Amino acid sequence: MNMTLRTRLALLVAVSVALSVGLVLYLTWKMVGETMLRMEEKSFASLMLVEEESLNAAFMNQLASKVRAVRERKNQLEETAARVLGALSALNGKLPEGAERERLTRDVLSGLDSGGIRVELLRPADLFAGGVSRLGLKPDARDAKQRALGDILEHLPRSGDFAVMELPRSLTVAGSAFALTSELERPALAFFLPLYSGEHQSLPGRVLVTLTSLEDLEIQAAASEAALLEATREKFGGMSLYRRGLVALLNRDGEILASGGDGQLPRESLAPALEEARRTGRAQVTLPSAYGDLLCLVSYSRAFDWYTAMAAPLSEIRAPSDALLSRLCMISLAIMLLTSLLALFMLMRSLRPLGLLTRKTEELARVDFSAPDALEKLEPLMARGLPLERRDEPGQLARAFARMGAALAENIRDLMAATASKERMEGELSAARDIQMGILPPPDGAPEICGFSASAFLDPAKEVGGDLYDFFTTRDGRRALVLGDVSGKGVPAALFMSMTVTLVRYALDSGLDPAAAMTRVNAMLEEHNPGNMFVTLFLALYDPRSGELAYANGGHCPPCIVDARSDRPPRLLEHLSGPLVGVMPGLEYELFLDRLNDGETCLLFTDGVTEAMNENKELYGEERLMELMARHRNARPKELLSLIFQELLRYRGEEPQSDDITMLAFCRPDPEPETTTLSVEAHAARPGRPTNPNQTGDTGQ
Repeated sequence: MNMTLRTRLALLVAVSVALSVGLVLYLTWKMVGETMLRMEEKSFASLMLVEEESLNAAFMNQLASKVRAVRERKNQLEETAARVLGALSALNGKLPEGAERERLTRDVLSGLDSGGIRVELLRPADLFAGGVSRLGLKPDARDAKQRALGDILEHLPRSGDFAVMELPRSLTVAGSAFALTSELERPALAFFLPLYSGEHQSLPGRVLVTLTSLEDLEIQAAASEAALLEATREKFGGMSLYRRGLVALLNRDGEILASGGDGQLPRESLAPALEEARRTGRAQVTLPSAYGDLLCLVSYSRAFDWYTAMAAPLSEIRAPSDALLSRLCMISLAIMLLTSLLALFMLMRSLRPLGLLTRKTEELARVDFSAPDALEKLEPLMARGLPLERRDEPGQLARAFARMGAALAENIRDLMAATASKERMEGELSAARDIQMGILPPPDGAPEICGFSASAFLDPAKEVGGDLYDFFTTRDGRRALVLGDVSGKGVPAALFMSMTVTLVRYALDSGLDPAAAMTRVNAMLEEHNPGNMFVTLFLALYDPRSGELAYANGGHCPPCIVDARSDRPPRLLEHLSGPLVGVMPGLEYELFLDRLNDGETCLLFTDGVTEAMNENKELYGEERLMELMARHRNARPKELLSLIFQELLRYRGEEPQSDDITMLAFCRPDPEPETTTLSVEAHAARPGRPTNPNQTGDTGQ
């Protein structure tokens, strides 16, 4: 059935209003329910926090009371030890020798061994020999800190030391001068005080032990815990929760110690929540029950090893949101009907200007923008007849349509100008690239003669680049080899490169050695370098007859030399003559000498080779380059450069080139066997060989 746009939009408005109202009602119900749930969670969390704070406060009070009691016991033990020392000091020097001394000492200790405090003069040597003291101390006994009694006695400070020991409830030590039955109950607090011979000449090498029981403190703690549990039962019984809500205090095994409310807690399903609460301190779960799902929050108190659990049915928590949804449905139906009628009226009024805009769009599609006066006619065509005076949405659309005509004409003008400028710029860059490449010699333009074969490669990252290479024959017959890398990219680097190539050619051709030439080039570049650009530069003069290589390196990558006649790893010319060229005045660069043997190939390269990156931003590196040269040590210079570039393309993958890649390779080929016996004239007469050392032959082949 074909429907008009007006009918479709009217139907769309009705459906949209119905969906919007339904969605609003649903989201309202859901959000209110979630809000109620979050509020109840916060309420439960607050109650649990109060209960947890109450338990912690009770534990801290109990702990403080216990600490005070222990401190008092320590003071009592120290005071008893002081009294014993006083009594022993009074007898010092007046005691007879032998058994009588032991008897009198025992009588003194017996007089002070009262009031729940036991006293003993311990002989560590007897104890370490396997004995047991009359207070039940054994050499393998350990205190509450897991310190062995022997370690405690061996490392006693002069002021003494305390230890909490676990002792048997009764012990009779037979065969001892102090044999008695100890009535001490575990645990016990002991104070060990060493007696030095300087203070107690009559009792050398002994330790005074004062000891008292701490079990009454454990009994008091148990009584306090029972009182706290009773108070918690009364508090939970007075709480008012949901009709089937529940608050409960559980022990470590999940057994209920105190509870309040009419609900029931599914203990079998609660075990994972208890375990999580023990690990993290809090846990929240939704558990099934006979009257629906329960929201259950569990808190763990480490002080008493108890759990606090609160639970309430989700149906009771969400009951207010369900009631609100029913009321909103009735109100929304009336609002939806009124809104649909009003929207339909506004829609019919707004559709009238669309026909005019449609005709204007068709006229715009027929405009020929290539005509000379098309842009001048475009703006009046777009604005004529539109309801620009209206202030509603159709009026805004009409004014926007008129402004679009003016903007479209302006954008077309700008696009045409930009296109022309871009084409002109591309032409200029193409010409600049041709000029730049024309400055440099052809990659295979080096002549091949006895003792020399060379090839070069340059691949700029942009239209023009800053890398440079050069090779030519000097007046004394040596081969000048140049490689450099200018800082930056693009046209500035290309101009700086052109100036550098010219200066280097002039300096080397004037008879200077590479170091002197680099010194002169640095001075001239620095003097005319307002942009503070620089170039890394390698200059070399190679003698094909002797293989001698004189070179200077100004901050450039070290060249690599590989021998085709042996399996030795490639070597690097790592000497640096000085820093970067062109930025620091007054530099003197140092000259170095090396020699190429028969069959050796030297590779000069810029950092665009070793710093090529793959998709993981990993650099190619010198190590991979040297491994590649070792694998292809027999390759000719041109073939070697091709292999390296193909390897770089494979390594980069889809990663774009980040820097110019420039390489120059030259070698000293192996002499052919017959050249060692033939004369120079016979060698010159051999077919295919140039008779003049400076004559050009096949390049890099």
